Amino acid sequence: MRELPKDITDEMKIRFDSDLISANKILAKYLTENDYLNSDRIIRCVVYLTQNGIESFEKNLILAKTDPRDVILWAEYERGNGAEPKRVRDFNKTFQ
Repeated sequence: MRELPKDITDEMKIRFDSDLISANKILAKYLTENDYLNSDRIIRCVVYLTQNGIESFEKNLILAKTDPRDVILWAEYERGNGAEPKRVRDFNKTFQ
């Protein structure tokens, strides 16, 4: 697996703490098997959406594997009262 940008590794340390090694192994597996997921934007979206540890992380990677556009939509856009989704985050940029 290629070296990830510092902002992604820092955010993963915060979110996964003692499970960081497992999270890196899972991520490496998905990136190796699905080259189209090897995008900083997609990885940031998956990490951002992960709320409850390793299980949530792998679930989000599976969703990204199925259609990366879904995780981008869920991570970067918000919808209010049936309105069209509005972009509120841009994970082409770093977490900071």
